[in-house]
Amino acid sequence: MIKSLAFLILLNYLFYLCDCGTLPTSQATEQTLITGLLSTYNKIIRPNTTVSVDITAALQQIVAIDEKQQTMTTSLFISQTWVDSRLSWTPSSNGNIDVVMLPVTSLWIPDTMILNSADSSGYLTVSTYSLASVESSGQVYMILPALTVKTRCNFNVQYFPFDKQVCSISLTSWSQGSSRLVYTENSTAVIDISGYTEHPLWKLNGTDMIVVRSEDRSPFEDSFVDVITIQLYLQRKPLYFIMNGIFACWILNCVTLLSYTLPFGSQIGLCMTCFMTYSVYSLNFSNLFPQQSQYLMMITLYFLLSICWTLISMIWFVICNHFISKAEMPKFLYIFAGLLQKKVFLFCFPPPKDDKKKDVIVNNDELKKSGDKESIQATIIQEKKCASCQKLLPSCFRRNAKVANIEKKEEPSPVKDDALTKTNNSYFSLLDKPEVIATDKTDEKPKPKCDFCDRCETCQADFDKDKAKGKNKKDIEARCSALNYFVFVILVLFMVISELSVWVLMANN
Repeated sequence: MIKSLAFLILLNYLFYLCDCGTLPTSQATEQTLITGLLSTYNKIIRPNTTVSVDITAALQQIVAIDEKQQTMTTSLFISQTWVDSRLSWTPSSNGNIDVVMLPVTSLWIPDTMILNSADSSGYLTVSTYSLASVESSGQVYMILPALTVKTRCNFNVQYFPFDKQVCSISLTSWSQGSSRLVYTENSTAVIDISGYTEHPLWKLNGTDMIVVRSEDRSPFEDSFVDVITIQLYLQRKPLYFIMNGIFACWILNCVTLLSYTLPFGSQIGLCMTCFMTYSVYSLNFSNLFPQQSQYLMMITLYFLLSICWTLISMIWFVICNHFISKAEMPKFLYIFAGLLQKKVFLFCFPPPKDDKKKDVIVNNDELKKSGDKESIQATIIQEKKCASCQKLLPSCFRRNAKVANIEKKEEPSPVKDDALTKTNNSYFSLLDKPEVIATDKTDEKPKPKCDFCDRCETCQADFDKDKAKGKNKKDIEARCSALNYFVFVILVLFMVISELSVWVLMANN
């Protein structure tokens, strides 16, 4: 009995003395107001016959731009304002409350969507936690949290990496025509960029807003739909691509020019290495952009020109090596190379020094040079025409030693056999002391093929051919060097003009 009495006293204290379960006066008034506003509210019905919606956006950041997929991802706040007379009240009779916060899911909201959205659903995302601010006049202000909006954008990358792009975000009502929903906008305040964070590869040059009227998608109404388009003017920051693409390709062009100073094998190997590097760079850049045939990208033209210079250099190296190995070249190239040697590249090809032939004078037991003027009239002059025989074929002299003595002014005097033998021995003692065979002048033998030996015609012809071929090969090498200088200068000239033209076109788009 006592326990039951104590329990009743405790309940009386909780309900009457502590005021448990009651709200403060201001909150109770707001609760009463919200309950009264939503008790008869139907969110399916429009507030008025024609609802005017004012829309604004605040751009926070350009998250990503994908040129290959043709998409732009941005982070922004989108707010909408309209008037709903069903949500109006008198502040004086409701505790001077001017603003209340109502859940968005309990109100009528315009079906605004992003028309060029690249997501599965273009509608603005509204969560169950989203709230709208409602004033006593019935004006509803709904701001959505930071949205990551992915929109389609048509990129023109013809002048990459100096290109400029215009990307847009189009907002409109999907099902409400102009007779039901009208968007009102302020072109100076439709987008706010005060809190914008700069993208590392793109510079925002400015924003703009345009309104485009399109046909209503409803088949039962003859009206139009206003499309609000927020335009972003973007410019690519080219430093990254210049250092990792254009400048690197320019270095490879210089390497191609340096290959003109290398031997043939190294030239071909260096050109092939440049080809492979160009292919890697071209493949990396092609993966950044979509496959299209509307225009030719300037960066692609730049790579193609660089590959062409390397290809031209490689072809010339092969042709030049063919000329040198065969020791012959076309007549017009031979003449042209000679003109280059004498007129253009004279400082690279000085004229050869003249090696004057020296006459050998045989006077009895002595050998004298033709410079001895006192003994010119009393000696026999012998011109050396085949000096290589003295070094290569000494055995030939031992077998067929013979000297043709010619008297310059008077008939030759008879010489005894022993005196002739003595003179021959004295002369050939200079040629490793060859055996001397005394011959009589009256012996009639065929004229020797060489001044120092009676070589056979076939042997002499081969020897003369090899000698002439070696001399001709040196001449061809010199003329190929002149042509090499000429091709180098022409290639540098065309390379500078073409690449500068491409750079100017890319920068002044």
